[in-house]
Amino acid sequence: AGVQLRDLEKYINPTLGGREVPTASPGFDRWIFELYRTAIETLQGIAWMLLVFFVFALIAYVIVRIAEGRKEQGSSQA
Repeated sequence: AGVQLRDLEKYINPTLGGREVPTASPGFDRWIFELYRTAIETLQGIAWMLLVFFVFALIAYVIVRIAEGRKEQGSSQA
């Protein structure tokens, strides 16, 4: 979902005959695009780290619940 960065970059970078032409200094559009790209990549990194954290937290929760269940089973049989 959202804007594909490659498609947006095609409209910002000057091209000549299908090749990108280097410019002396990046323009305002290029700076905004780089800030946007940095923000998106940072948010993606944070989202991945949160996903990994919550997956490990869920696994730890399940392990603790299984251990508690076995502990209760052992004490009720004795």
